[in-house]
Amino acid sequence: MSSQEDFMRELVRRFKNPPNYGEIENADIVSEEADYSCGDRVKLYFKIGGNRILEAKFTSEACLFCNASTSILLDLIKGKTIEEALSLKEEELLSIFKTDSKGPRYRCIILPLRALRKALKGLKLK
Repeated sequence: MSSQEDFMRELVRRFKNPPNYGEIENADIVSEEADYSCGDRVKLYFKIGGNRILEAKFTSEACLFCNASTSILLDLIKGKTIEEALSLKEEELLSIFKTDSKGPRYRCIILPLRALRKALKGLKLK
């Protein structure tokens, strides 16, 4: 089995039964972002403790790539500081999907990162 087949299986798994899916009751921060050109919409929920992301979940009405990207993004930032989460670059997320900013799924993959930045903007602790 090729690594591409394994990768596609992982995407489908994350789409059908995405880790981190659901709402956080009494979330400290909720952020919603949509891409009106394709109809994808994600809503992120965060519990913050001090300067750290303690818990993160999402709900969505989105395609396979957006759902998988959101699930992966939340895996990457859980337990991280606000600054660490905000320092995540588009290229890091895109590289997981073996694409770049010219790829056909760029907007789908980056949408959750836009929602993350919107949620955490202004929360940087000194």
